[in-house]
Amino acid sequence: MSRIDQALRMREVASGAAAPETGTNQSRGSSSLNQYPNEEPDRHPLEEPASPDSFESAQPFRPASTSRRTATRRAKLPNSADIQARLVTGALSTVSLEQYRRLAAVLHEDQVQRQLKTVMITSALPQEGKTLTLVNLALTLSESYARRVLVIDADLRWPGLHTVLDIPNDRGLSEALRDGRHELPFVEVSSRLSVLTAGKPGPTPLAGLTSSRMGEVIEECAARFDWVLIDTSPVGVLPDAQVLARLVGAVILVIGAGSTPAAAVERAVAELGGPDSIIGTVLNRVEEGRIPDADYYGQYGSSRDGR
Repeated sequence: MSRIDQALRMREVASGAAAPETGTNQSRGSSSLNQYPNEEPDRHPLEEPASPDSFESAQPFRPASTSRRTATRRAKLPNSADIQARLVTGALSTVSLEQYRRLAAVLHEDQVQRQLKTVMITSALPQEGKTLTLVNLALTLSESYARRVLVIDADLRWPGLHTVLDIPNDRGLSEALRDGRHELPFVEVSSRLSVLTAGKPGPTPLAGLTSSRMGEVIEECAARFDWVLIDTSPVGVLPDAQVLARLVGAVILVIGAGSTPAAAVERAVAELGGPDSIIGTVLNRVEEGRIPDADYYGQYGSSRDGR
């Protein structure tokens, strides 16, 4: 049974019914099923796309001949108790913390084996907690693994990364895509974690994501950081994630326990290129009592230093 099949089965178990096996192929690499309890989704109004007019047409990606300049601002991780309770650097439970470390270990191993650096995090449907999953994975890689990490909000229609991290969103990826002369406006939230927010919404998000400039931005960021994690629109709602999946090294699919229909997950997997394109699945908002060895993790709750 593949990791996606396991996720579907756990999704049904969480809602009180067992899902049948479907017999799909094994997911790519050393992927693992990771379960996360009680994460709140991001909620922002969805902006409808307008007619194309401001982006260059899509072209085959060619690496930039020179590095784009960057304009780095600095901020701090949010102090609010609500957000801190959901972050691995705050009051998140030991059980959840260890699940993020397991997911980070999968990525670390794949980086060692095949130099993986760029990963897209998406979901089948909205409000599955993908943005918070991305933030906690980025924090785990930057803190527990001491890697230089950049997170990019490429959900240009429904951005939420700046809200979770409580940082400015006045300029970001949208501006960099609309005008190649723009500096990449990174926001540094720690010595090893930086953010490229979505920026102000433009009239044609998809045109920007399909332009050759998007590939250039990803390549330049990958050259500067150890990891580049990219948040995208849900697969089942918009085509944006399908476009970006072709520009990254791997995909992580977030599934809501007891809420995401199995058919929606299967469609998302197919649209992303099949099970082999997905390095891991995250079964989100699982009750801690349903996570194997939850009591074992609790015995070591005082250790939060990544060892």
